[in-house]
Amino acid sequence: MNRNWRNIVFASRLATAAIAALALAYWLELQEPQWAILTVYLLTQSSTGAALAKGSFRLLGTMLAAAYALAAVKLFSQDPLFLVGSAMLWAFACYYGAARASNFAAYGFMLAGFTGLLVTFQGAANPGGAWLVAVDRVSEISIGIACATLAGALVLPDHAGTQLRALMASTFRALADHCALALRAATRGQALMDERRTILPKLVKFDALRSYTRFEAPEMRADAVAMDGVTREFLAVLAAARGLHLRLAALQEGGTALPEPLTAALEPAILALGRIGADPAMPRDPARVRADLAIIRRDLAGLARRIEGSDDLPLGTRADAILVCRQATEMLRDLSLLALAEQAAFRHSRTGTTPRRRAAASGHPTALLQGTRAALGLLVFCVFWHATQWDQGIAGITGLALMNYQCVNTDDPTRLGWPYLRAVIAACFCAYFTIAFIYPWLEGFETLAAFLFLVLLPAGLLIGTPRYARSAGTFTIFYVAAAATGNVFTPDPLTFANFCFGLVFGMFVCLMVARLVPATARAHRRKALRRALCVLLPQAANGERAPSQVAREIIHLVEVLLPQLSLARAEHDRLLRGLLACASVARELGRLRQVATDPALPEPARRAIEGGLQRLAALFAAWPSSAPSEAAPSEAASSRTAPPDVARDVARDVARDVARDALAGMWSALEASDRRPGSRAASLVVETATSLRFLEESLTRDHAFLHLARIDERLL
Repeated sequence: MNRNWRNIVFASRLATAAIAALALAYWLELQEPQWAILTVYLLTQSSTGAALAKGSFRLLGTMLAAAYALAAVKLFSQDPLFLVGSAMLWAFACYYGAARASNFAAYGFMLAGFTGLLVTFQGAANPGGAWLVAVDRVSEISIGIACATLAGALVLPDHAGTQLRALMASTFRALADHCALALRAATRGQALMDERRTILPKLVKFDALRSYTRFEAPEMRADAVAMDGVTREFLAVLAAARGLHLRLAALQEGGTALPEPLTAALEPAILALGRIGADPAMPRDPARVRADLAIIRRDLAGLARRIEGSDDLPLGTRADAILVCRQATEMLRDLSLLALAEQAAFRHSRTGTTPRRRAAASGHPTALLQGTRAALGLLVFCVFWHATQWDQGIAGITGLALMNYQCVNTDDPTRLGWPYLRAVIAACFCAYFTIAFIYPWLEGFETLAAFLFLVLLPAGLLIGTPRYARSAGTFTIFYVAAAATGNVFTPDPLTFANFCFGLVFGMFVCLMVARLVPATARAHRRKALRRALCVLLPQAANGERAPSQVAREIIHLVEVLLPQLSLARAEHDRLLRGLLACASVARELGRLRQVATDPALPEPARRAIEGGLQRLAALFAAWPSSAPSEAAPSEAASSRTAPPDVARDVARDVARDVARDALAGMWSALEASDRRPGSRAASLVVETATSLRFLEESLTRDHAFLHLARIDERLL
C-alpha cells in the first residue's frame, strides 16, 4: 500500500467527495442515493482532465439512456416481447459503439447501454414511476460527477497536459537508452526486447492523455495531428534500432570485425544517447538534442563516404560497414525528428489544425459481434427470468450489464471478468456484514459518515497504489453501492442476500455467453498483417509507391494495432517485431528499385536487380499461402498434405530459400559489376550491396519476419 502524503490526500479527497455526494442525495430525498457515491468512485482518475472527460461522457450517456428508456416504457411496457426486443437493439447499438470508439467515448457508450437497460426494466415494472426513475438516476449521477470534479479541481489538481508532457519526456529518455543499447553489438537481443516492452505501453497512453487535455485549459492541450506524428516517430525509431542491432549482432556472431574507424565513431553516439537518457531535463531543449545528434550523424556520414571510397576492402566488408553507418544515421535522424515533433505537439498555433479521424478500436466485424453478444446475453437472461419468475431479475440485469464492461475490446473477457467477479463477491459479503451487524448501532448521518470515512480512507489508499488499483476500485464501488442505504434504514439481510445473488448470477451469465461467443480482434490483426506483407511490400519492390510512404503506412498499422496487443504473449510480440521489420524492409526494397532505374548502374547488375525484385514481389504477394510454388514438387506436395503447423513451417522454409536464391543472384551480378571507387557506377554498386546485405539479414535470418508465415492463422 502506498502511504506517501499525496496518496493520503488523494484517498481523503475521494472519501470526502463520496460522503458529500451521499449527503446531497439524502437531502434531496432521491430514491437510490448510492448512485451518487458510486459515481464518485467510478470517476476516480489520475488527472483533472480525465475526470472531466469521463464525467462528461458519463452524463451524456446517462441522459441519452434515460431518454431511450422513457420512450421504450411508454411504447412497450405492456408488451414484454417488444420491450425485450427494443432493449436488445439498444444493447447492440451501445456495445457496437463502445467497440468502435476509444478512451472515454467508449465508456460513454457502455454507460448508456447499462443505464438504458436498468431504467427500462425498472420503469416497465412501474410505468407510472418511470419518469421519476429516470430523473432520479440523472440527478444522482450528476451529483456524483459534480462532487468528484469539484474535489479534484480544488485539492491537489493534476492536469492531463502536465502528465502527458512528463510521460513524453520520460519515454524519450527511455528511447535514447534503447538506442544506445542497440548500438552495442554485445547487447543481448532479449535485453533489447525487454526495453522495447517497457516503452510500447507508454505509447498507448499518449492518445488517452491527449484526449483528456481537451477538457483542460488551452495551454494544457495537445494537438491531435502532432501527437499522431509523435507516436509514429517513436515507432520509426524502434524499427530503426531493431534493424541496426540485428546487423551488429549478426556481424559479431559471424566473426566479422567492423573497421576500427567505425567502432570508434559509434562510441560517441553511445555516450551522447546515454547522456540524453540520464538527463531529467531532456528533451526540454530539443535544439540542443538535435545539435548533439547532428554532429554524430555528420561524422557517420563522412565515415561512410570514406569507406565507400576505399579500394582495399572487399565489397561485402564495405557494404556491411556502410550499412551500419546508414542505419545508425537514420536512427539518430528519427530521434532528432521525434524531439522536434514532441515540441510541436503543444504549440498553440496548431490548435486550428483539422482534427483527424481516429482509427476504430475494433474492426467493423468485431464490433458487430460484440454488439450481438451483448444482445444475446440479455436475451438468455430474460428467457431465464421469464421461465422462473424470479423476483430479483432487475439485479441480474444489473450484473449482466456491468460485466459487459469487461467484455468489450478484449480477446479474453475472462481474464478481466473472473477477478472482477471475485471482487464483487467479496464486496457483497462485506456489505452484508455491515448492514446486518454495524448499521443497527449507528444513529444519524454523522455517525454513518464517520464510519464510511474510516472504511473509504484505506480503500482509497489501495486505489492509489497501482498494484491494487483495479481490484480495490471494483471492491469499493460495489461496497458503497450495496452498503449505502436510503434516508430511512430498513435492514432486510435476506432480501439483500437475494439481490447480491442475482447480481452475481447476471455477471456469471454474461461471462458464459462471452466464452461461447468469442469476439476477438484476430481478423483485424490478420488483415493488417496481410496488407503489410502481401500488398505494401510488393508495392515497394515494384516501385508502385515511394518507399517512405509504404514504411509510414506499415508504421501506422502498428500504431493502430498497438492497443490491441498484449506484448507478454509471444505471438503478439512476434507480430509487432515482424511488422517493424516489414517497415525497414520496405525502405530497402524501395532503395533497390530506385538504384535499378539509374542508368549509371552497369546493365548486368540492373537486369539482375530488376529480376530479383520481381521474384521478391511475387513471393511477398503470395506469402504464405503460395510460397511453395517455386519449390520442388515433392516439397510442394508435402506442404499440402502435412498438418497445418508443419505446412506453415514448410512454407516459411521455402519462402526463405526463394528469397535467398533471389538475393544470391543479385549479389553475384553485383560482384561481377564491381568498379574501382570514384565513379558513379562504383557508388551505385556499393549502395546496392548495402541494401542487399540488409535484405539478406531480414529475409533469411530475422526470425520475427520469417515467423509471420506461421502466426498468420494463430494471432491470439
